[in-house]
Amino acid sequence: MMSDAIQLSRRDCLLPVALLPLRSGACVSLEQIIAPLPQQPETAIASALAAMDPWKRYAFSVERMTASLRPVHETAPRYLLLDGDFVAGIMTLKLGWMFGTYLNLLAVLPAHQGRGIGSAALDWLDATARSKGERNQFVVTSAFNEGGLRLYQHHGFTPIANMPGLISDNETEILLRKQLY
Repeated sequence: MMSDAIQLSRRDCLLPVALLPLRSGACVSLEQIIAPLPQQPETAIASALAAMDPWKRYAFSVERMTASLRPVHETAPRYLLLDGDFVAGIMTLKLGWMFGTYLNLLAVLPAHQGRGIGSAALDWLDATARSKGERNQFVVTSAFNEGGLRLYQHHGFTPIANMPGLISDNETEILLRKQLY
């Protein structure tokens, strides 16, 4: 692993959910955060997120990103994507949003990008939603996040609204919807 890798050796704060297959044949583990993470990895993950776009461009603080890692309610689950004991990414959801699931945050840390982890997470989200009979999935991405927009569109999401000034007066966010049925 790279020197900036974030290791999570204590996992009593996590609930294993699924093994997600990657293009290479390897797997990452999707684990729900059910209790506060230990302070050191929590701060390291939040710092890594704050250093990545779009959050860096919006000057989101480490404290604000830390809040996205903490379990808040059963309708807003938070997940870590783990490669062994190393954090590869994070996904947070809002359940029951407009007859489906809203993908609030999907981030793959730079050292783990390009391996299909984001696609594997979206595939799991799709299969889970379909098994529950959900009609829709939604996500918002920044217009400047061309890679994210391509990823979501590749997975069947369609832009349905532009929202100028949602987060910043100088930027536009795009609401995307995936119709499941």
